[in-house]
Amino acid sequence: MSVFLSLSGVQSSSPNSSLKTFTCTTSGLSCTAGIGRSTVRIDFCISIILHGVSGNVSSAPRCQLGRKEVILPPVVLNSVQQVSDSPECLNVSWSRVLHLFPVAETEIKNGHLNSQIEFAAKGQVNAQVRNVTVSGLCILVCLFRPDTLYTIRLRHRYQGPASPWSQWSNAVQGRTAEDAPSAAPVLWREVLHTSKNGWRLVSLLWKPLPLSQANGRVVLYNVNCQAENDQILSDYGSCRKLQHANTSCSLPLPPRRCSCSLTASTIAGMSPEDRVWIQGSSETETPPPAKLTATPLGDSSMEVRWTSPPDLSVSGFVVEWFAVREKTSSILHWEKLNSSCTRLIIAEGVKPLERYTVSVKALYGEQGAGKNITLHVYTREGTPSAGPNVQVEHIYGSSVELSWSPVPVELLNGFIRNYTLFYTTKHRLANSE
Repeated sequence: MSVFLSLSGVQSSSPNSSLKTFTCTTSGLSCTAGIGRSTVRIDFCISIILHGVSGNVSSAPRCQLGRKEVILPPVVLNSVQQVSDSPECLNVSWSRVLHLFPVAETEIKNGHLNSQIEFAAKGQVNAQVRNVTVSGLCILVCLFRPDTLYTIRLRHRYQGPASPWSQWSNAVQGRTAEDAPSAAPVLWREVLHTSKNGWRLVSLLWKPLPLSQANGRVVLYNVNCQAENDQILSDYGSCRKLQHANTSCSLPLPPRRCSCSLTASTIAGMSPEDRVWIQGSSETETPPPAKLTATPLGDSSMEVRWTSPPDLSVSGFVVEWFAVREKTSSILHWEKLNSSCTRLIIAEGVKPLERYTVSVKALYGEQGAGKNITLHVYTREGTPSAGPNVQVEHIYGSSVELSWSPVPVELLNGFIRNYTLFYTTKHRLANSE
């Protein structure tokens, strides 16, 4: 048994014109009939004839404009250009071979095409498909994120859902324009030194904005500090000309309560600001959080929990941690959290057999940060890498006074629980205490 598809065409303007017939045969449920050099700008009538042992059965003809039946050829995507004042938009330029693409430019202008765009950002696995309005050979599409490289394809169909979609065009890449950052870089501070007259040397610390918030390449940071009485600061230390690679700077601040703000800028504009407050040298520190615990979750992470200070208005928390070392300096890691957070999983800069100081401070708005609560923790302990150096201080007849120096913390690999002293005398086995 086979199916015979008969496709007949007649010019709409000449109903008495002779019919041209195009056919295809299949044993399945579909087949494609080529129409050769005939134009699709005519009415086509389609009927299906089923050939069986007992005879043939023909369907009723289905007649409509050929362009609603034909699959349009794929178009050529020429370019994808950014729009300088619209970082969420791209200009998509396309073309087609006119004698193969049976839709006139006036019809395109009048909206006779249905169109879809397929796009994927660099590194994105799954592409997105969206309907777009096409009224010419250049389309303004505003679906994108700023400063992002996209791979784009385009396809069309004639007039509506009764028509099949064309194949996708060739793929072309284009990057959207930069925008001003949508968020402020997160700012924190560390008081490095306080002099006798109350002046503080303060280090300002911040985290680079993620790409989704930077909206471009950050070219500079700007720090602005002021004292409580609007005292103008003349010495900004290393915080004056900050380039995109900077994540810290230091400057002297007077004894009064001070605040510092930080903004980030791309070529398109400036971010909102984040501000940090530093208490005055003579101010009483506000209370710390309570019940601080740190639980190892593996060799390279730990969970820190704490309890918010009771009956006080807390605006946030800062968790700080660093490796305890005697011979070399270590990096201060930190995370700024809102007031509803009382736990943090630390997975940055953590490894086994190394001691960490973990502390939490509560933030009290313009009062600044309170006292910290601190503990020491290992993610995994091991045996010490070295023992103490023992020295004989005095010998008193049958007794000896010994002393030993502490083992550097880098070699301890854990908390010391006890010391065991091994000793022996001539002709006797070793003893221990």
